[in-house]
Order: sequence, then structure tokens, then C-alpha cells
Amino acid sequence: MMKRLEIKETSNTPHIVFDIESGTFVIDGKSFPEDSKEFYRPLIEWVDQLISNKGQISKLNLQFNLFYLSSSSIISVKQLLMKLIELQNAGVSVVITWKHDDDDDDIKKTGEDYQKITKLNFNFEVND
Repeated sequence: MMKRLEIKETSNTPHIVFDIESGTFVIDGKSFPEDSKEFYRPLIEWVDQLISNKGQISKLNLQFNLFYLSSSSIISVKQLLMKLIELQNAGVSVVITWKHDDDDDDIKKTGEDYQKITKLNFNFEVND
């Protein structure tokens, strides 16, 4: 089981840290990779491993702080969230913190749409 997954931020991809040891699960930045399916594949595989290794983690708080999502990224993030439903169904407490700028209605609405689709526990926070 991979304990830590970190993907460095680029000009068109977010910084990602999924770390079981520290309990840090963050996706931060802009998301418009050339191939979003390929970019998000390691995250989805990482969650698949968590689902397979029940008991590895009891709680997952994932913080999204995205400034921009391409349409293909919106689909890939939805696929990741659908995997988190499976993780929750396996007994893990899943909470999503969806951060957005005060004047960024598009990002806020995207998070609200994800909440409606997934029924996951979302907390919405305005960036400082």
C-alpha cells in the first residue's frame, strides 16, 4: 500500500498530496492537464488501494482548493469523488472541504454540484 502520493504543481496541474501518515489530503491549484484522465489515474488507483486495504485509514478529509477546472478535469474529479463514495461505503469517514475565492461562483457551484451528485459530506470555505 502506498502511504504517500505527491504530485508537484505545474502551470496546468494542481499540487496533490495524499499522505496517510500525516492525514493530509489536498488538491490545490489549477487543473487543466493535457490528459486529465491520465493525470488523475494515480489518485483513483491510490483510493482503490485504500478500499482494498480496509482498516488502513478510518477518516479521510480531502481539501480541494482549485482556482480553475477544465471540463475534462471536472469529469476526472467526479470519478475520484465516486471512488470516495466506495471508500465511505467501506466504513471510512469521508469529508470534503471545498475552498473557493469569495467572488468565484463557478468553482463554488462546481463543488455544490459534486455534493448533490455524490451526497458526500462537503464543507464550503472561502479562501482568506
